[in-house]
Amino acid sequence: MADQKALIALSGGVDSAVAAILMQEQGYALTGVTMRLWPKSRCCDEKDIEDAAEVCALLDIPYTVLDYREAFRRQVVDVFVAEYQAGRTPNPCARCNQFLKFDALLAEGEKLGASALATGHYARLAETPSGTALLRGRDDAKDQSYFLFVIGAALLPRLHFPVGNLNKDEVRAMARKHGLPVAAKQDSQDICFVPDGDYRRFLEDYAGLDMRQEGEMVDSSGRVLGHHPGTLNFTVGQRKGLGGGSDQPRYVLALDPTRNRVIVGGEDELYRRAASLAECNWLADLSLGESHAVTVKLRYRSRAEPAMLHLLPDARAELRFPEPQRAVTPGQAAVCYQGERLLGGGWIQHTG
Repeated sequence: MADQKALIALSGGVDSAVAAILMQEQGYALTGVTMRLWPKSRCCDEKDIEDAAEVCALLDIPYTVLDYREAFRRQVVDVFVAEYQAGRTPNPCARCNQFLKFDALLAEGEKLGASALATGHYARLAETPSGTALLRGRDDAKDQSYFLFVIGAALLPRLHFPVGNLNKDEVRAMARKHGLPVAAKQDSQDICFVPDGDYRRFLEDYAGLDMRQEGEMVDSSGRVLGHHPGTLNFTVGQRKGLGGGSDQPRYVLALDPTRNRVIVGGEDELYRRAASLAECNWLADLSLGESHAVTVKLRYRSRAEPAMLHLLPDARAELRFPEPQRAVTPGQAAVCYQGERLLGGGWIQHTG
C-alpha cells in the first residue's frame, strides 16, 4: 500500500497517535491533520495541536491544522444551545461526527490525493456480502461506535479505525514502545467546548440565556406542586434540585419549555415502552415498514437493551421495548445493533 495516501485525524491524544503508527505499518503514506474547533476546548486545543505536531515530527509525516471554528459553532454549538432551549438534552459529540469530522476530512483528503481517512475511534470495520459493516470496538469499556451511527454508509469503505481491535492498555503500551510523547496523556472527557463541565454556565456566558426563569413544577396530571428556577437547569431523570415536600423521591419526567413547566413524578413514572426517532441514519440494509429485532443503546454509557425497530418514511423510526426503559431522554441518540454490528440510529423525539 506504499502508493496509497491516507489522512490521519489527530486529536493530540494517544489513540489517534497509535492509529497513525498502525497505518504506517500497513504501508500508507500519511498526512496528519487536526481540526481547530473552539477557542477553549478539552479537545484539539493549542496544547493538543502542539502534541499532534510533535507526533507527526517523530513519525516523519506532514501535518496541517484546519480551521473549522465557524462550522463547529454553527453546526454543533448553536445546535447544542437550541436543543436545550427546546427542552431536549443534546449529544454534541455525535452531532460533530454527523456534520464535520468525516465528511469534511474526507473532502480535505481528496484535495491531497488521499483515498482514505483514519481516526483513533474504538470501533471496527468488516466486509460482508452486503458491504462494509461497522462493528463495536473490541474493548467494551472504550467502544465508541455509539457516536458513529451518523456516518454515511457510502463512506465506510474509505474509513479506518486502527485501534478498534485493541484495548486501552495495549494502545498505551504501543505508544510507549514507539516513544510517543502522548503515551501517558490523560483522555479528554465530557463536552469538549465546555471545559469546566458546567453546561449551565456555558449557556449563560456563550448564549446569554437566562437560566433563572421561574415556572411551575407539576405532576403528570398537571397539578401544581411548587416552582422551579428554570427549565434549562433540568434533564429527564434528574432528582437533584427538585426541592422537598414529598414523602417519596421525585424525578424529572419531562420538560415543557413552551409553558415553562417541569413535570415530575415518582421513579415508576420514569419508565417508557416506546420512543419515536427522527433524522435516522442506517448503515445496514433495513426494510422500510418492517419490524426488526435489535438491541439499542439509549445513552452512550447505557447497556444495550432489546427492542423492536420499525422504520418509517422521512428518516423516522419507532422503537418499542419489551421491558420498559428508564429515563428515555429526548435529544439523546438511540443507537441500534444486531450482535456486534451497528445498524444505525436516530435522535429521540418523543417517548410513550
